[in-house]
Amino acid sequence: MNMIFARNAALKVTMLMFTFVVMVTPVWASQCNLTWHNVVILQDGALTLDDGQRLFKVKQNGQLYFGVHKVQLNTAQQQALVKYHQTLTKDLPYQLSHSQLIDDELCQRVVKRQTQETEIQSLIPALKTWQSVTVY
Repeated sequence: MNMIFARNAALKVTMLMFTFVVMVTPVWASQCNLTWHNVVILQDGALTLDDGQRLFKVKQNGQLYFGVHKVQLNTAQQQALVKYHQTLTKDLPYQLSHSQLIDDELCQRVVKRQTQETEIQSLIPALKTWQSVTVY
C-alpha cells in the first residue's frame, strides 16, 4: 500500500512539474518575434555594419566611416551613433551568451536598438536603410 501511495505521489509531482513547464515555457519563449537583418560586428572597439552592399564602421566616439572615408557628421548625428555604439557594445555579448533564447530582457534590448536605428535612419542619410533587427 505504501509503495502504491509513493508511486502515485511521485507521478502527481512529476505531472505537476510537467504541467508547470508546459504552462510557463510558451509565455517565456514567445515574448517577442525577431527578424534579424544585415551583419553587425564588434571588433577592436568599433562596430562594423554590413548590409551586404556597403560597409560602415562606427567608432566609440560616434565617428562614422564608409570604407576608409570619414563621414562628416553634425553633433546630433554623432551623439546618436555614440548611443547606438554603447547599446550594441552591451547587447552583442548578451545575445551571444544567451544563444537562441528569446527572453524579456532580450526583447527590451532589441526594442531599444530598433528605436535607435529608426533615429539613425532619420538623422544620417548614409544609414537611411540600415536595420539590424525587426521586432514583432
